[in-house]
Amino acid sequence: MPGLINRTTRSPLPLTASEVTSCVSGYAFGMTALLTYRNPEAQAFEGNAKKTFWLAGLFVYPLDECTTVVGFEAAVSRRAVTVQIKDKAKIDDTY
Repeated sequence: MPGLINRTTRSPLPLTASEVTSCVSGYAFGMTALLTYRNPEAQAFEGNAKKTFWLAGLFVYPLDECTTVVGFEAAVSRRAVTVQIKDKAKIDDTY
C-alpha cells in the first residue's frame, strides 16, 4: 500500500491533504507531491530524552521500472528529514 506506514504496526497513517504539481519539458517530466499525514496514535512511536517525538515510518510510493527518482525531501514538524531511496527488491526485513 502506498503512503506513510507505521514501522511498528505496519498500518498506514491517514493522509489528510495532498497537492501535486508537474512539469514536462521535452522528454523530461518533473513532479512534486506535497502530502500531509496525521499521527492518530495517542503518543508518538519513538522519542529521546528531550521528549521530542518522531514517528518511525516507512514511506512507500510505487513507481514503474522506467522511472528515475533524482531527489526526495521531507519535512516533519518544520524540520528537514534526510531519507534514503532504495529499490524495493533490495530492501531487507529491517524495514
